[in-house]
Amino acid sequence: MAAKRASWVQFCMGLAKMILHSREMRRKMLFQLVIFLVIIVALGAWPLANWLGENIWYFLMWWAGSVCYTVMIILLATYDMLAALKEERDNQ
Repeated sequence: MAAKRASWVQFCMGLAKMILHSREMRRKMLFQLVIFLVIIVALGAWPLANWLGENIWYFLMWWAGSVCYTVMIILLATYDMLAALKEERDNQ
């Protein structure tokens, strides 16, 4: 009998668990996400400013997406902070 392959959902869930359970992986991921956020904000503020200024919907969609992305980073940082506190309490 052939082995079943994991679905994309199972693969993504496993990858997320791996990242969330390792402090170093969380910190590396947070660093990369923040760098990407800085790039997004810089693009929206300078090179794409004229294009975003042409249509209010482009402007709102770009900055709403940026805000959602920022909130996700804040949630991941909060999770990292709480997980680090729990790890330190468990070590004592």
